[in-house]
Amino acid sequence: MADYDFSTLNDKEFETLCTDLLSGVYGHRFERFKPGKDSGVDGRYFKATGEEVILQCKHWQITPLERLVSHLEKVERPKVELLKPARYILAVSHALSRADKARIRDILSPFVVRDDDILGREDLNDLLSKDPKIERRHYKLWIRSTSVLQHMLNKAIHDRSAYSLEEIIRDAKLYVPTELHEIAIKKLEQLGAVIVTGAPGIGKSTLANHMVLHYVEKGFQLVQIAERLREAEDAYVNDEKQIFYFDDFLGRNYLEALSGHEGSHIMQFIRRITHDKSKRFILTSRTTILNQGKALIDVFTQNNINRNELEVKIESLKDIDKARILYNHIWHSSLAIEYVNELYLNKRYRTVIEHQNFNPRLIRFITDANSVTDYPAEQYWSYTTNLLKNPARVWEHPFEAQLDDFGRGIVLLVTLNNRTISEDVLAEAYVRFVSRPESKGMSGRRDFLLTLRHLVGSFLNRTATARSSTVTLDLFNPSIGDYVLQRYSKDLPSLRVGLISLRSASSISTLTGLVSSKYVSEDQAVSLASDILIDAISNNFVSYSVDHLAAAANFLLRKLRSNDEADLIQSTADFILQNEPSFYFEDAANVVEWAAKNGSFDPESVEKWVNMACSNSPFPSEIHTLFQIIEMLEEESKLKLLPNIDAATVEYIANHAADEFDASEVFGDANPDDLQAAEISIQLLARKKLEEFGAIPSEKNIQEIVDSYDINGQAEKYFASHEPDEDWREYLKAAPTDEIDDLFERTL
Repeated sequence: MADYDFSTLNDKEFETLCTDLLSGVYGHRFERFKPGKDSGVDGRYFKATGEEVILQCKHWQITPLERLVSHLEKVERPKVELLKPARYILAVSHALSRADKARIRDILSPFVVRDDDILGREDLNDLLSKDPKIERRHYKLWIRSTSVLQHMLNKAIHDRSAYSLEEIIRDAKLYVPTELHEIAIKKLEQLGAVIVTGAPGIGKSTLANHMVLHYVEKGFQLVQIAERLREAEDAYVNDEKQIFYFDDFLGRNYLEALSGHEGSHIMQFIRRITHDKSKRFILTSRTTILNQGKALIDVFTQNNINRNELEVKIESLKDIDKARILYNHIWHSSLAIEYVNELYLNKRYRTVIEHQNFNPRLIRFITDANSVTDYPAEQYWSYTTNLLKNPARVWEHPFEAQLDDFGRGIVLLVTLNNRTISEDVLAEAYVRFVSRPESKGMSGRRDFLLTLRHLVGSFLNRTATARSSTVTLDLFNPSIGDYVLQRYSKDLPSLRVGLISLRSASSISTLTGLVSSKYVSEDQAVSLASDILIDAISNNFVSYSVDHLAAAANFLLRKLRSNDEADLIQSTADFILQNEPSFYFEDAANVVEWAAKNGSFDPESVEKWVNMACSNSPFPSEIHTLFQIIEMLEEESKLKLLPNIDAATVEYIANHAADEFDASEVFGDANPDDLQAAEISIQLLARKKLEEFGAIPSEKNIQEIVDSYDINGQAEKYFASHEPDEDWREYLKAAPTDEIDDLFERTL
């Protein structure tokens, strides 16, 4: 049985739900009226005799029942007496006892005919249980139900995916479906993969989040990708309904994207998804970054990635869409009434809706009660208009006025890390940060845990997963990162201390982003990367990770200008060769290749390192670099290593044949009932692919790849197209639509 409290609905959505429900109960379509002053009528129908039946809805969930009853007596009763309906039906979101109903009946008598003309929370839930179609149609209602929550969370493959899903569901009440939602779902059904793009704060991640919910509710397993597409490969299960979600896929992986290898891998995965009707793939990216990626990564243009793009533009939002977004945020906010009145005064809400800088993220900040604690109500409108004029100032006041130096330092570290960071790793980075000579002048509370407690909920999110003991932190809002990077772009000493203290490979990705965003110059970025390596060398590489220093050295390789920088890279290469390759070792391989080509190196160390790297299931870019490295070795060493690299190459192609071989090339000349031609095509493609890698195209290697290819399964996918999902959400039709002033009209 349904057990909703209706808290996810605003008052207009509650009215829509009630008219839908009671139309089914009474067998008559209740005529609905535009939102706004209703004169005591939210819906009505006429009996065959011409007598009028009126429906009134009251969604005063946080208002005490006594106040609602008083309102019914003093305000609604006079309206009903003027209307003189044959029957008056009242629906409220409060829970009502028999005594409550009797009291309300006495107030509204004789227009309320029976007690069951008064419907409370329990009555509405009973009706919903009897009409599941209406329940499903009201998306924001059922998304928070216990059964749906449990079902969805069971569909998350990792803790990270489960937490992301919980966040999406928690914020669902603020979501306003627009035409773009339905367009996005249709496009995803047609193509299997969609890249949602847009400017910061425009709502691209919000749209993507609710696309994810659409599919998880249909039984798809969610795989949230944090850093690299390889996570999706590892989680891929044939014939399992799965949806892969990669938020900000270029913003967080810009270094890899610049090399082109990650871009090629993404296109391969998109092609794989396209031919697998049990899978969907959603990515998001800022429009500017994706455009830079297309300019730098030929494979994006060659594969016509434009067809997979769906850009969210503020122009695509109608004024009524913006009005609903603002109204919804006000309704679900904890803003005191005197602040809300400031937005209603002289229809100021229209100024917000029509402002050129309107975006959903800014609206969320403006209506956040915690963000306005330093401003009395009479200054709230001035505060709002100033933020609309200069959105970059959203975080300026809280960051500068509410945090001390140590709090700002922690936020800087999390921002520079560029992704979720464990609390233990952050604590170590914080100790290094505050212990640096440059930090001696910091003032405030030095205690890490106390400062962290102050930041969580305002600047940081803290997540403790149920399945593991790991506690992680991330930025409370992505726009914090934008502000912090912009703020510190003129403070190179602080950037230097932060980057040196972090010791994470992801922080080097931030350095690349600073250059691409023109926050720092290339010369400044080279200086910062050099300082990271100088610090590591001066500490004899103690407590430094290979991934971190390899990323920094690889960054320098792209900008190499002096012998001093070359010496730093050489020292880093020596450190890399003394350690086992990590699971992802492309940066390290590039540095080792450079050392083999330009510097002095120990052949035995290189040989040992390459052998270990071959056992790590390398990806194409890594395999390519390994082949380049052994070309620098003596013939004897080269002959020793070639079989291992060949084996790694065959293993990769065999495991990813469905991605590497375009299905149209395999089955283009084949008959569904006779796949002999396809088998020949696979052999030819395997030979060609081995030669492209530089591996030996022996009959044994070719046959191993052919044997691994699921020709019958792939043929079935190729000859069968995606079956469109016709079960479109109907909640767009259910959402109230009318003019802005009517939407904002208040009865209180």
